[in-house]
Amino acid sequence: MDRERRPMLAGATVLRSYQARVYRALLATVLGQRNVTATVIFPRQAGKNEVAAHLTAALLRLHAAAGGTVVACAPTRYPQADIGFTRLVALLRATDPLFPAWMQSAAAMGRVRVGRAEAVFLSGDPSAHVAGHTASLALLADEAQELDEEHFERQFRPMAAAFGAPVILFGTPWDGTTLLDKAAAANRERDAAQPGEPYRDFLPLHHEVTWREVAAANPAFGAFVRAERARLGANHPLFLTQYEVRPAARSGGMFTPGQLALLEGGHRRLPGPLPGEQYVAGLDFGGQGADADRTVLTIGRVTADELEVVEHAAWQGVPYERLLREAEAVLRRWRVERVAADATGLGSPLAAALERSLGRRVEPVVFAPRVKSELGYQLLAAAETGRLRLYAFDGSPEAAAVRQELRALRASFAGRWLRWGNERGHDDFAVSLALCLRAAHSLGPPRVAVGRSRG
Repeated sequence: MDRERRPMLAGATVLRSYQARVYRALLATVLGQRNVTATVIFPRQAGKNEVAAHLTAALLRLHAAAGGTVVACAPTRYPQADIGFTRLVALLRATDPLFPAWMQSAAAMGRVRVGRAEAVFLSGDPSAHVAGHTASLALLADEAQELDEEHFERQFRPMAAAFGAPVILFGTPWDGTTLLDKAAAANRERDAAQPGEPYRDFLPLHHEVTWREVAAANPAFGAFVRAERARLGANHPLFLTQYEVRPAARSGGMFTPGQLALLEGGHRRLPGPLPGEQYVAGLDFGGQGADADRTVLTIGRVTADELEVVEHAAWQGVPYERLLREAEAVLRRWRVERVAADATGLGSPLAAALERSLGRRVEPVVFAPRVKSELGYQLLAAAETGRLRLYAFDGSPEAAAVRQELRALRASFAGRWLRWGNERGHDDFAVSLALCLRAAHSLGPPRVAVGRSRG
């Protein structure tokens, strides 16, 4: 059997073999070691929170008579810490009938009690008030890669000091510099120096599960991860961190030479639309002055599995009234079905004016950090998987500009967000390209065109 054990009662969760191995080791660590930090890295949606719930439930049952406290924190109270609270409550209630009346669980307001033992769920957000708690049994941190390291070290780690309670950090890697990444690296080094095999000859402090191990226990998970690899690409930062559980590079060029090569298409630039084709556009607004950023319009052809850039238009220093008139004319001539238009700052009234003229075909896009991060991730995924192609280089200023800008883009990670751009130069063509890709995503699957040969 794949499962470590069968549920004793309806509603009780069951740990898979890889979860049970980590659970047993963590329980032994908490019961037998003081002043240590353990790290747990699972692929996304592989069940690390179930391990945390079983560990907390076991500690509460074992210390119901003597008492003690488990402190659990997460980056936010809602929903993250609340999810852990709800999971623990469900597990304890499912197994309550196995225990006497004085060991029944009770829960309210982020606290769970079993006899004299309790678990307290707190927000790790620096704005939350968390002082005054003591973790006498264990201190657990979920999604530790998202926690502010300085805040955790100042506010949470001291909670475990009085009793030397173990600290356990759960999560996924990010860029090698997070609280979790650094603790995991130290634990890997410590474990590598131990004689023998982990789990057999010694208790490791670092516990890591690969997606392939999860897939062996749960084939549906394996199918999902392989689909994500096909969608994002094997080297996409999200795939590397969330499923390969490897830190992504913190900063550097946004695209690798291989990804830039994949962006090169063999199709020619088009002077106008072809019958039966579906076109989308991305419009990045610039300024009005002679030295202002350019306004760039990218036209893309949507195929069954690719977005092919087929035309560019650019304006610099043009009055906005003329710019809107000419951009609208280009979009109408190309019969564009969807245009994602920059609606940030001065772009807001321009995108609104375009929306009044073209209606629902226009999607105003405000570049909040989350939105620009999404655009960057989409751009990376399309480049990595070969689903985005530029028209063949034709020696034009536009063809040269888009390639130069893509080479010059830099990217860095801030939590789960991708920050990208070119602080030392222009990125108008690159942003317009990202908006064009967004338009293609929001448009949906292309219609099937028949009866013509591609130019």
